[in-house]
Amino acid sequence: MTANGEYVSIDDLVNKGEEKYRYLIENTNDIVYITNEKGIILYISPQIKRYGFDPGDMINNPFADHIHPEDLEKIIADFQKAMMEKNAHPSEFRLYDSEGNVHWIENYPHFQSDENGNSRGLIGVLRDVTKQRIAEDELKKYRTRLEELVELRTSELEKANEQLKKEIIEKEHAEERLKKSEKQMSGLFNVAPIGIGIARDRIILDANEEVSRIFGYLKEDIIGKNTRMFYPSEDIYRMVGEEVNAVTKEKRTGGVETRLMRKDGRIIDISMKFALLDPEEPSRGIIYTVQDISGLKNYEKAIEEKEAKIRSVFFAIPIGIGVVWDRVFRDVNDKMCELVGYSREEILGVNTRFLYPTAEEYYRVGTILSGLVEKRETFEAQAKWKRKDGEIIDVAFTFALIDPNNPQTGITFTVNDITEKLLADEKICNLTQFQQTVIENADIWLNVINENAEVVIWNNAAEKISGYSREEVIGTTKVWDLLYPEKEYRDEVFAEAKDILEKGKRVAGLETTITRKDGEERIISWNSRNLINEHREVIGSIAIGNDVTQMKEAEKVQKTYFHFLQELIDAIPLPVFYKNKDGIYLGCNKSFEEFIGIKKEELVGKTVFDLCPEDLAPKYYEKDNELFENGQIQIYESWCESIDGSRRRVVFNKSLFTDLNGDKAGLVGAIFDITEIKETEEILRKYSKELENSNELKDIFTDILSHDLLNHATVIDGYTYLLISEEEDDDKLMKLEKIDATNKKLIELIECVATFAKLESTDEIEFEPRDIAEIMNENRSQFEYQAAQKKMNIVLEAKGKYPALVNPMIEEVFANLISNAVKYSPENENIKIDVKDQDEYWKVTVTDSGEGIAVEDRDMIFDRFKRADGNCKIKGSGLGLAIVRRIIDLHGGEVGVEDNPEGTGSVFWVTLKKA
Repeated sequence: MTANGEYVSIDDLVNKGEEKYRYLIENTNDIVYITNEKGIILYISPQIKRYGFDPGDMINNPFADHIHPEDLEKIIADFQKAMMEKNAHPSEFRLYDSEGNVHWIENYPHFQSDENGNSRGLIGVLRDVTKQRIAEDELKKYRTRLEELVELRTSELEKANEQLKKEIIEKEHAEERLKKSEKQMSGLFNVAPIGIGIARDRIILDANEEVSRIFGYLKEDIIGKNTRMFYPSEDIYRMVGEEVNAVTKEKRTGGVETRLMRKDGRIIDISMKFALLDPEEPSRGIIYTVQDISGLKNYEKAIEEKEAKIRSVFFAIPIGIGVVWDRVFRDVNDKMCELVGYSREEILGVNTRFLYPTAEEYYRVGTILSGLVEKRETFEAQAKWKRKDGEIIDVAFTFALIDPNNPQTGITFTVNDITEKLLADEKICNLTQFQQTVIENADIWLNVINENAEVVIWNNAAEKISGYSREEVIGTTKVWDLLYPEKEYRDEVFAEAKDILEKGKRVAGLETTITRKDGEERIISWNSRNLINEHREVIGSIAIGNDVTQMKEAEKVQKTYFHFLQELIDAIPLPVFYKNKDGIYLGCNKSFEEFIGIKKEELVGKTVFDLCPEDLAPKYYEKDNELFENGQIQIYESWCESIDGSRRRVVFNKSLFTDLNGDKAGLVGAIFDITEIKETEEILRKYSKELENSNELKDIFTDILSHDLLNHATVIDGYTYLLISEEEDDDKLMKLEKIDATNKKLIELIECVATFAKLESTDEIEFEPRDIAEIMNENRSQFEYQAAQKKMNIVLEAKGKYPALVNPMIEEVFANLISNAVKYSPENENIKIDVKDQDEYWKVTVTDSGEGIAVEDRDMIFDRFKRADGNCKIKGSGLGLAIVRRIIDLHGGEVGVEDNPEGTGSVFWVTLKKA
C-alpha cells in the first residue's frame, strides 16, 4: 500500500519504479507475504526458501495448507474475523518446513482494501521465533532456580548482616580503646622523667620536654634538625650511627653510653636506648630515650676510687688480713702470706684447717667464730698456727662480720704474730699510727663522740661532706643543731644516738638527711657502735657515714624509669609477657591479664607447665628453647587458652633480652589475637565461591538481553516500519523516523552488549585456516547498499589469497571496521581494504576519509562505551571497537589506528597469524 492508501503488489511497486522496496523486502531477515481476501497467497518473499519451500509453488495456493493442524482452526478464524472487521491483529502459529520440522512463527498482518473499501486481503511479515520460544522455556527454568538462589542468598545475607553488625560494634569498641591508648601514650611521652624522641635518618621528628631540659635547647630549636648538633666529635657521631643502623637492619633494640654536648658547650655523659618505631616498617624511623648519667658516672667513679683505696689499704696494711667464708679463704693480703710462708695462690680457696697444728685448735677457733655469727659482735682471739716451714707461731685474731645483717657474706679478720712481745708492741704502735692515718685520709665520714655526746674526732671527710671544720665542732654538742636545724627531726636523730650510748645499740645503714653549712641537704648512711675501754665501760661511740645522695637520686631515677616502663607496657593494647632464661614468668601487662584471665601476682614465678593445658605447655616450652638456641625474632601461630577454658587462635611474636654483660637473660613476647581474621578468611572463601556462582546469573542476564529485549525491540522496529510507510503527515513522519532511529540504535546496542558479554566469557576458541581476502569480500558485499546511498565504493585492493588461522567470529571484526568506515566517511569518497605481509602475520587495513582520530583518543576508542570527541553527529554504542579488540586479542593479534597518509581520515588495522 502506498502513502495515499492505494493497494499495490510487489510487482506493481517495481513496475512503478520503486525497485528499492523490493530490495528492502528481499534483503530483510523476515518473510513478507501478500494474500487475497480468501487467504490465497499472492506474493511471498524468497526468505521462505529457508524452510524448504519454493515461493513459486506457494503463490496462488491457500496459506492454510502449511500451518500446523493444531493451530489451523484458530488461524482461519482470525483471518475471517480480520476480513469482516477490516482490521488484522498479530498472531502466532506453527509452520512445518519441507523436512517436517516445526517452527514457531510470529505473524504481523495488515489489512488491505481497494478504493471502495472492499477487502483485498492481507500484507504481512512472518518472523521465526522458535529460538525465543525455546529460550523462554529455559528462562522459566532459570527463573525458578534464580528464585530459589535468591531465597537462599537472602537468608545467608541476613546472617552475614547480623555478623557484620557485631563486627562493626567490636571494631568501634577497638577504635575507642586504641584512641584511649594513643592518648595515654601521648601523655606518657610528654611527662616521662627521661628524654624520649623520634628520629628518621637521624633527623629529629619529635622530642619531649625532658630532651630539651637535658640539652638546654627549646623544643622548636631541635625539631627537624640533624642529631649531629649534639655530638662533640665526628667519631662519636659515626659510632652511635653504626648502632642505629644495626638496630634498623636487625630490627632489634639497642643502646649506647656516650658523651654529648649541651647548648652551653658542656659535655655530659648520656645513656641512649634505641628501638624501631614500627618493626614491620623500619623506614618510619626509631624511638629513642636519653638519660643524663653524669651524676651516676661521677658516683661510680667515686665508688671505684674508694674501692681502689680500700683495696690498696687491704694490701698495703702491715698486718695480716683475710676474708673467710665457711672457714675457706676467699682473700688474703701480702702480709698474711708473709706471716704463714704460703703464696696467695696456695691459700685462696683452701680450708683454714691446714694452718692449725692440731684438730683441737682448729675446732676451738671454730667455736669462737660460731659465737661471732650468733652475737654478730667483733671477737678477739689467740691461737697457734703452723707456718709452711713447720714453725709453730702464736697469732692474735680480730674477727668481724663483713655485713652484720647478712652473716652469709663472710668474716674478715686480722692476724698478728705475737711470738715476740716486742715485735707485737711495735706492730701495735705501727697499727695505731696506721689507723690514725686511715681515719684522717679515708673518703668516708668518721666521727667519735664521748659519753656526753661531745665530738672528739672529726676527720677530713666529715669536714668536706658537712662543710664544718673540726675547730667548729670538736669539744661541743652543737653539731646536732648545725646538722639538723629542725628540732623535731633533730630530736629523732639524737634519740638514736642516745640508744647507742646508753643501750649499746648497733646501727647499720641508718639514713639521715643533714643540712650542710652552705644550706645544701645531703643523705648520709650511718654505721655506728659503742666504744668500750678495757674495763668494758662505754666511753663514747664511733660513727661512719657514707654520702649516698647521688646513689639515692640514681635509685629514684631508676625506680621512676622502671615504673615508667611498666606503665608503658601496660599501655600496649596487645598482651605482653616476659620470662627469665629458665622459663619462669617475670611479669606481664594489663592486656595479658585480661586476655588470659590471671593477675600478674599469680603469674610471676610460674612456668607454662603450671599455667597452661597439657597439650599446649610442651609446645610453648619447645618454642622457648628454640628461641634461646637460635636467637633473633620468633613468630608462629598457635592456640591460647584463657582461665575460663576458651581458646583463641593467636600469633606469638617473641625475642630475647640480655643483661648488662650482653648475656641472654630472658625473653619477651607479644600475643596477636587472629581468631576474627581466620573467621573472616573463611567467610571470604565462601564469598569467593558464591561469586563464582554469580557468573551463572550474568549468563542468564545475557540471554535475557539477547532474546527478550531484542525480541521486543524487533517488534517495535516492524511496526515502526509499517507506520512510516503509511503516514502522510510530515510532522508525525518526522517523529516516527526519530523513533525508528532510536529503536535501531537500541537493537544495535543490545546486539553489541550480548556479543561483548559472550566474548568476555570466552577462554578457548578453535581456529581453522581461511582466506582473509575471501572473508573481506563477503563482508564488503553486505555494505554495498549503504555505500551506494552515500555514492561511495568499497574497494578491495588485495589480490590473491591470504590464508590465516581464524575463528568464524573474525567476520564480526571486518563487519565493524567496514561499517564504521561507511558511517563516518563523507559522500563521494571511497573506502579501501588491503592486506599486507608482515613477517608471521597478515596486516589487514581499512582506510576511510572521515574526520580522523586524535592521537590522545587512539587507545581510548577501543575501550567499552568510549568514543572519540569530535563534531560527528552519528550515534554509536561505544562497543563496536571494543568487540574488535577482544576478538583480535583472542586471535593473538594486535589492533590500532593511524592517520590516512593520502589525506583526511584514518587507517584502522588488525594483525592475524598466517596459516
